[in-house]
Amino acid sequence: MNFRLFALLSTLLFSQCVFAIRVILIIPDEEGAAFWDLVYQASSASAKSLGVSLDVIYGGDNRFTTLDIIEEVLAQPAKPDYLIFRPYHGNTASVFDTIEANGIDFVTLEQAFTDNETTELLKPRQKYKHWIGEVAYDNVKGGALLLNTLLEEHRRRHPDIKPSITGIGGNFDFLSRTREQVLTTLYRRKDVDLNQIFPTYWDPKNVAANFETILKRYPETNIFWCASGQLTLKTWQQYQLLSNNPVVIGGFDWLPDALLKIQQGELTASVGGHFLMGAIAVVKIFDYQHAADRFSAHNTLYDFEVISKNNVNKYLDFVKNQRWKKVNFSQFSEFKVGKEPQILNMQNIINSLNE
Repeated sequence: MNFRLFALLSTLLFSQCVFAIRVILIIPDEEGAAFWDLVYQASSASAKSLGVSLDVIYGGDNRFTTLDIIEEVLAQPAKPDYLIFRPYHGNTASVFDTIEANGIDFVTLEQAFTDNETTELLKPRQKYKHWIGEVAYDNVKGGALLLNTLLEEHRRRHPDIKPSITGIGGNFDFLSRTREQVLTTLYRRKDVDLNQIFPTYWDPKNVAANFETILKRYPETNIFWCASGQLTLKTWQQYQLLSNNPVVIGGFDWLPDALLKIQQGELTASVGGHFLMGAIAVVKIFDYQHAADRFSAHNTLYDFEVISKNNVNKYLDFVKNQRWKKVNFSQFSEFKVGKEPQILNMQNIINSLNE
């Protein structure tokens, strides 16, 4: 057991918490991971606004470590009221069974199940009554939003050159497949060439190891569509080393380094806003605890937002200066405002800070 997890479990065991709601958020990566640190920061700001006790555990970066962490948390006499975590395909049912047996309500982030697992797990509260909800974004629409933004920029720069797209993908789970779905439709189009979608298993090192081969195979590539922020930055870095030709590159996640390169004109676009998923889960848990069940009322997927040169300045300022610390997340709680609140997204957050 790592020291951070041990310290947290000791706190749960021996301290008397003054908060009514105790939540544990399991981050599916190591501490310092750029995207998941944004998730952690926004989630913590949300919890602070609402008086929720939020503890965060890093390290659930695969299906085995996630299960280990959950088992260790649930083995303690002082259990949390709620768990928030990202499940992994391969053992999701086992994880859900473990939590269900302990009677702990839980919320999942993203949809990373396989088709068979989706059929087995059903929807929240159907098979697992303690699975009270999920916070997931529409990756099909998000992938299309990125593609359309990249195509628009390419046509603005080179209206007479046919788009030639190479995809830098994730792996083979539901998240990757839905995010990349829009690319597979390009095979039927005559106005756009899709070269290939290369799986990277979300590891930028695989981009570095294979990029020279990718570029030799498809030297005519003028657009790189990337499935994550780290993959985007690594693709841009490798392209700069191997080619002097202009190229359109974009991806996901709104990483600060990527936003800076968009501002500088080196990257084209980043699709994101989903770093708010943990903050959304905290707000909805707070409402659920106070008999305002917004999990059942909101079954639709959340929409991604896109950052390009047209709006990067206001978003970069927000991320760079960590302005989520000034956000009153109570305004997104139905229990607090007494009516259906605005959707918790970046545009509404920025609007609230400007009012």
